[in-house]
This record gives sequence, structure tokens and C-alpha cells, in this order.
Amino acid sequence: MSVQEPPEAVTEEAVAMLLHLAFIEIRAQTSPLTEDQPPEALAKRRDRINELADLCHNLPGYLAPGRRHRAAEGLRYVWQVSSGRKRNWLRSRLDHLGYDYGWLEAPDLEETAKSRHGPSVGR
Repeated sequence: MSVQEPPEAVTEEAVAMLLHLAFIEIRAQTSPLTEDQPPEALAKRRDRINELADLCHNLPGYLAPGRRHRAAEGLRYVWQVSSGRKRNWLRSRLDHLGYDYGWLEAPDLEETAKSRHGPSVGR
């Protein structure tokens, strides 16, 4: 995996597809319980829906015409604040999409981002 960010257009497409996959999964989680599923399954589904919504809620804003150039910044932020479980979801979906997310896992990512973009406060 590469430690360099992919081209902007590739990252924009990956962000859009992550949202698409999250919506599909949320829709599946809202389907009615089958007879063999216990009522507790509803609570687990609700928790999963909340987890996916929390993971993706900021990403649509990075697809706005005036912000698309910042899609990598948005994906980086989501990665940095995500729990291990959420990162696993991101990894599996990005693998499915064939997106090289190695740059998100690079150990010097924060220092590289700070030196290239400066502090993100006020952006």
C-alpha cells in the first residue's frame, strides 16, 4: 500500500462509494426481523445503524462542489477519530472498492498532514 494520497478524483469517488455502501447497510439493518430473530436483535441493529451514521455523517459535505478538493482531508479526519471497529469497516469497504488507503495508516500521517496543510483550525 502506498503512503501517498491517491489523486483527488479517486478519493472523491471512494468517499461517494463509502456513503453508498453505508446507506445500503443501513437499509438492510432496517428490514423487519424474521421469526427466528430475538427482539434483542433490534437493539443490535439500531446500534449498528448509529455506528454507520456516526462514521459517515461528515462525509457528504466533502462532496459539495466547493469542497471536493478536501475529500482526502475529510476521509483522514474520519479515519483518525474512528474506533478500531469503525476502521475495520472502512478497511473492508475500501478494500472492496480497490481504494489504496495505505496513506491513512502511515505512522507519520499526522506530521505529514500538519506540514502540508497546516493546522486545520478555522478551515
